[in-house]
Amino acid sequence: MALFSNGIPRWLVLLLALAAFCAIPPDVLARGPNLCLWRHLFRLSACPACGSTRALAAFFHGQFALALAFNRNVLFTAPGLIILLALDILQLAERLLRRSRSVLLRVFRHPICLGPWHLRSRLNSRLEANKFFTIE
Repeated sequence: MALFSNGIPRWLVLLLALAAFCAIPPDVLARGPNLCLWRHLFRLSACPACGSTRALAAFFHGQFALALAFNRNVLFTAPGLIILLALDILQLAERLLRRSRSVLLRVFRHPICLGPWHLRSRLNSRLEANKFFTIE
């Protein structure tokens, strides 16, 4: 979470990752070198996450059988990415809506926006304090 707390919004990172998975064909990723850090550090034949990138690319290209062949974790990671992105976008929309409401409330509380009703009530309250006459 440190990356996201420093100002990079998580929804932006998820959106870019999703766009990359949709833009890069799984065939290109399958031909590339194996970049699995765990496999190279610990000399493993395969780690549980090996093939996840290729699987996600295949999933978002609609090649579900190929995605499952690359890595079965795609059944959880692909919907998880979509759900996280949807929740972040809903939270962002709620925050923007709340902010716009507070701005609108501040604007419409201003005496100029309230027009004659606000002016009349202020005049009445000041004149009643003087007890000389009131505006009906």
